[in-house]
Amino acid sequence: MRVLLLNPPFETPKHAGLGVTFPLGLAYLASALDKAGIDVVALDAALEGPREATQRGTFNYGLSPEQLKNRMEQIKPDIVGMGCFFSSRFPAVLQAARIVKSIDTKIITVTGGIHPTLMPEKVCAYPELDFAIIGEGEESFVRLLKEFDGSRDFDSVDGLAFKRDGQVVINAKRLFIEDLDAIRSPSWDIFHLERYLDLHEERWGLGRGRYAPVITSRGCPYRCTFCSIHSVMGCAYRVHSPARVLHEIETLVSRYDVDEISFEDDNLTYDKDRFIQICKGIVEKKIGIKWNTPNGVHVGSLDEEALAWAKEAGCDSLNLGIESGDDHIRNHVIKKGLRHDKIYEVVSACHRLGIKPNAYFVIAMPGETDSSINKTKKYIKDLRFNNLSLFIATPTPGTKFYDDCVAKGYIKPDLYEDEFIDFEAAIFVQPSIETPGFDRARVELWRYRLLEAYYESCLRGGFCRWLIKSPRHWLGMILTVALYKILGEKLSFSAIRKMQKVIRG
Repeated sequence: MRVLLLNPPFETPKHAGLGVTFPLGLAYLASALDKAGIDVVALDAALEGPREATQRGTFNYGLSPEQLKNRMEQIKPDIVGMGCFFSSRFPAVLQAARIVKSIDTKIITVTGGIHPTLMPEKVCAYPELDFAIIGEGEESFVRLLKEFDGSRDFDSVDGLAFKRDGQVVINAKRLFIEDLDAIRSPSWDIFHLERYLDLHEERWGLGRGRYAPVITSRGCPYRCTFCSIHSVMGCAYRVHSPARVLHEIETLVSRYDVDEISFEDDNLTYDKDRFIQICKGIVEKKIGIKWNTPNGVHVGSLDEEALAWAKEAGCDSLNLGIESGDDHIRNHVIKKGLRHDKIYEVVSACHRLGIKPNAYFVIAMPGETDSSINKTKKYIKDLRFNNLSLFIATPTPGTKFYDDCVAKGYIKPDLYEDEFIDFEAAIFVQPSIETPGFDRARVELWRYRLLEAYYESCLRGGFCRWLIKSPRHWLGMILTVALYKILGEKLSFSAIRKMQKVIRG
């Protein structure tokens, strides 16, 4: 039995940011399959072909459908496992599955990742997809593969969606790996890590060095109402030991000459003592890296001591999950559990120590008003963030926010599931709900108001830095601020929107 782990080619908006990144989840699966003695090969079809612009204002990454079909005919897999990292990638997964079935309908197709976990019934209902893995997949996928050589008792596989007599059956995810040190490190070589290191693309604002992703823990003990991580990784916070983390980093540095690391944990700093042990180890072992946290960290778990060790260990920036400048929205609607004074304390410490503070905010949660947006605007102006990510509240299946929106009639599940895989919705920059308090047009105006405040703070606090770093970005910021001051909010917003439509075609 030969298993192909496939990262399908995909299409994405030019403004969405990231292009091809190392498929870490598939690399973990490859290690698990190899440990189980299963013949496994890998293909990152998104990396195999050039990036091409389309007339729709998007980029296509990777092989064409014909090229992908030819490659799979050469590999001759019995089973194809496809990663679906984001909901916006599901159309690419579905297209790849159709190509597989066009070669031979007997080839088994399996998908996993965040989107199949959140919508297993919808995903598995497609005739081209035979199975969907729910949640972390190392143990469930190996168990599924072994059933093909045995009794085919799919009901016994934890966290699996499959079809029986035309109906989708879902085995709930109940078992999670408690001892993360028991699993192997990701198989860097099966996907040829060197090819990703040679891309020299800026990742998460870190730089253009030899970058690799690392995950030191899984899960997050907090319960933010909009976050779907508990559906994917369970409610328990599970960790690699500091020794295991340091060994993995040392391997990347010594074997592959990696000099930049992104810690892609759901919450790297939750256990302060463990986090400090990792930082101390990097310092004591003189591991020369710089690093950041693209998934964000909880501000409440940080203090001066932890930040000082982070800086000494090479921390370039921290993405801080602040979510809102309004205490009620942040702590009673989102359930963040984060004090106003703690936010100011931690951001001030970052500035003082030389760590770039980046911020994540979520706008348009139910109850959002002009007043609460103005409080967020004050945070942005006061705290002088290095970078700002504004996400529009999007009800993700498997969250309390989603359930509340269904109950209140803000979304209709049958219609919403198709809209959710839209590019803009899936990257959380498109309004997806309306409430008695706001409509979609007001949400877009709020987002523009906050971006203008951020641009103004950047031009005040780091003119030269921004000009050197990105002249085009600087010109965009100064144009936005100038129009805002001259024309006012609504007229400048309208002008900016028209320019964006012209640019995107």
